[in-house]
Amino acid sequence: MPTILITGAARGIGRELVRRAISRGDTVFAMVRKDADRARFDASAQLHVVIMDVAVTASVDAAFAEVDRLLAGRPLDAIVHAAAISRPGAIEITPTSEFEDLLNTNTLGSLRMLKAAIPRLRGHGGRLILVTSLWGKASGALLGAYCASKHAIESLADTARRETAGMNLHVILAEPGVVLTDMLSTQAPEVEALIPGMTTDQRSLYETLYRRYAKLTGAAGRSAITAARCAADIEKALFAARPRTRYRIGRDAQLVCLLAWLLPDRWMDSLMGLTLNRKPLTPAGKSG
Repeated sequence: MPTILITGAARGIGRELVRRAISRGDTVFAMVRKDADRARFDASAQLHVVIMDVAVTASVDAAFAEVDRLLAGRPLDAIVHAAAISRPGAIEITPTSEFEDLLNTNTLGSLRMLKAAIPRLRGHGGRLILVTSLWGKASGALLGAYCASKHAIESLADTARRETAGMNLHVILAEPGVVLTDMLSTQAPEVEALIPGMTTDQRSLYETLYRRYAKLTGAAGRSAITAARCAADIEKALFAARPRTRYRIGRDAQLVCLLAWLLPDRWMDSLMGLTLNRKPLTPAGKSG
């Protein structure tokens, strides 16, 4: 059976990928950030839960050393890198330190995974799947740090694929749209919680945008795909005889990525405005 390493395994897409891999009989290395996350998994002879904080190089190195030990000379067949964080906020207001933190986890975390994965996957058709987002091809208000991190991962993957041509491994991008995970469910309350900390001038400029974003993301679950559906589409990249370089998952990802490629910037600005900036707010005193 295949051997597969999955990051972000404690929740969301990563957790679902672990569940499905175990049900197939794969040997699974579930990478989690905290020791407390071990309790999320039932014991299984096929499952190895390993601590890895992708934001820390020493942690990534130590985790892969443990995986090497557990494999005992067997090859690692695939890695799915699903770990990521998202913190919404306007560029003008959000502290630079928050951008640094998010870029370190998402972008440099993916770089750390690439550096560790390439020597372990090459030569036997191993596959590294980097989970990005439709926001790796488009950009949205209040998602500056997240979009920047995902755009950079797209570039890193393209570069790595070209540098490793002929080495018999695959670097693949999975680009989901909106997925029903806790990352989605926490967006609206996180944005609402930022408003009281704004200055008077900031509130006059950005409060309406923040509230519209909260309303939009609060309703996004109605059209979002499930983590199970997303995981099933990622598995197409794992098991296809000739995997594509990119898998766009969900109709929203397919549509938004296409429009971002086709439309002039001003048209795309207007389109994004229709979905967010001009979204009506519920009048005070009414529910909805």
